[in-house]
Parts: sequence; structure tokens; C-alpha cells
Amino acid sequence: MSSSHGSIIGGALSPLEQFLRDYVEASGGMWDEVEPQVYDLMLPARDSDAEPKVVRVAFDPEAIPEHPEAQLASYGTPLVDRLLADAVEHARRVILYVVGLNLAPSGLEDRVRRAVSLPPGFTLEVESVRPLFFPQAAFWFEATFVSDQKEQEILSVAIDLHHGRQVRHLDRLLDRGRLAETPSLPLAETRHPGLASAYPIARDRVFRTLAALANTRQRELVDRLARQLERIGRYYSDLRAEVEEQDRRAQSRGEDSARFKGRLEALYREERVRTAELRQKSQLSVHLRLLNLVEIYQPKLLVGTSASNPARGPSSGATELEWVWDPLVENVEATVCPQCHHPTFELSLTRQGGLACPACAASRAPTTRR
Repeated sequence: MSSSHGSIIGGALSPLEQFLRDYVEASGGMWDEVEPQVYDLMLPARDSDAEPKVVRVAFDPEAIPEHPEAQLASYGTPLVDRLLADAVEHARRVILYVVGLNLAPSGLEDRVRRAVSLPPGFTLEVESVRPLFFPQAAFWFEATFVSDQKEQEILSVAIDLHHGRQVRHLDRLLDRGRLAETPSLPLAETRHPGLASAYPIARDRVFRTLAALANTRQRELVDRLARQLERIGRYYSDLRAEVEEQDRRAQSRGEDSARFKGRLEALYREERVRTAELRQKSQLSVHLRLLNLVEIYQPKLLVGTSASNPARGPSSGATELEWVWDPLVENVEATVCPQCHHPTFELSLTRQGGLACPACAASRAPTTRR
């Protein structure tokens, strides 16, 4: 048994499989991959004087018959719930730094100019380049779907605090090879509205995913409920038909059939109760809670530029624009429109002679709401 990562067989690991491996290593335990999706885990004892516990887990239900002593590892199982709760208790918030990035890219000015679309005659001059820490907040939420069964999903989203935009390359941002607990450079922090501003943005992004997941489960639930109600209806219909047949036979023999009427009424009541219980259990409720938060301070380059049209003369003025060079993905991030503050790479001439995004430039009164 080893605490090393070992080889990954069959492609990328599932988030839950990666979590269990990470948890065991971080808590001082060890894991051994018996076969793909089957592990022996040596978990640290809860009490300091107790012995470590070794358990076998399987992420694939089809592997259980071959490993009957294994526990199925899935969201909602006691083992996984306990490990998730322990991880939340000990690591609700972590601060990490991205290291090893190239902060002196060649041809930066040309790259910025190529990324920008300006009106004819306008030029863009780079006036300053400053390396800064750009905080990015990565959130992990646990979504629990409760109906006639319980399911859980882990949803992750990262927000760049500088502009309040969603980070689209979360996997690369969380690359272990580039993360450290201490910074490699003593950089200042870029201006931003604070960590609290990122949480509602993250929840909004997660709610969109959550709504899609809930709608899918709701459709499945409605279909499953319809099938179950149909089976219950057939079952009680057959029972009533049998009682009615017994009633007819009793009447043909001149016997008292009152008891059969009582049975029929009891069957109707029982069907109504079971149907109501089934409908109640089939109502979907969704619960969302924050599991973990990681603040990642990534060095980026804040590029200050000036856009102007030399043919219009110095009196026309210049528009100051800030761009961000992300060395992790080697891309220029969009600036903000001076009027609506939405991200844009394209700038057009406004009626007042300034620069703005095409939507604001086409508006008669871009700074007022109509």
C-alpha cells in the first residue's frame, strides 16, 4: 500500500474517486488501487490511541460481486458522507498561490493589440505593465436531491474577484503542480471588491446548473411516478375484480355478500392511502450548501493602455483602458466597457466621441436606462 498517486487507468478519475484519494493522503492515510475503481484505504483512526482502519471500497457497483467485502463508494453512503463531513470540518477555507508562471511574455504589446478591435484610425499604446496577484475564489457546493430516493452532486465554480467573472479553466487553475502554500513572488494585490462579492455570483452560476439538474430529475420523477401509479392502479383493480367475482359467486349461492362490499371499500381506501403516500414521497426538494472555499492568488499582468486617433488631434483626448494578461492560459482578458462595464474586446466610437462597446456606442443615451 502506498500514498503515491499511482497510475490512472481508463482515463480521468471521477470527482468522488479523486476526492477519496486526496482525502486519504491529506489525512495521513494510504490507498492502494486493487483494480480500476476498487481501492484498499487505510484511514487514520478517529481516536489517537486506536489502530488505523483498512477498508475496501468500490466505485463501480458491478465490482461488488467480485469483492463482496467492499463498500460501495457513492454520494449518500455512510462512508463517503463521513469523509465529506470530516473534510468540511477541517478545511472549509484554504489559501493557495499559483507559482511557476512566465510574467515576462515576449511580444506582449502585439498580443494585446491583436486581441482588440478599435475604430478605423485609432491606435492602442501600452503605457504600463504591472505584475499583481489576482485573487480567484473556487467554491464547492453540495446539492442534495430528496424525493423517493436521495442523490447528491458536488458542483464547483470559480470567480475572478477583479472583474467578478467566472473562471472557465478551473481544472488548470487547480493543477497541483502549480499550487503552493506560500507565494514565490512578493506581489501586491490587485484592486477588487472583496471575497464577499464573489459568493452571490458563484451561487448564481451554480443555481443555473442546479436548475438543469433538478429539471432532469423532476422529469424522471414524474415518469417514474406515472409508472408506479399505473402499477398500483392495476394491482388494486385486479384485487377488486377478484373480490367482485367472489361476491357474484356468493350471491348466486344465496349467501350474504355484505362482507365483500366491506372488502371493496377497504381496498379503495388502501389504494387512496398508498397513492397519496407515493405522491408525497415523489415530491422533489433540493438543498444546497457550501462545502469548501479555496482562495487562489494567481500572478497576472495588469496592462494599462491608451486608445486614441492621432488624426483627430491632441484635443480629442484618449481613452484609458486596462487589460489583463493571464499567463496560465496565455490569453488577454477582456477589458470593461467604460459605460456599461461589461467585458468586451471590441470598441466603437460613441456619438460623444468616446469609445465604448458596440451596444453602448449604438445607443442614443448609453449611460441612461430607458
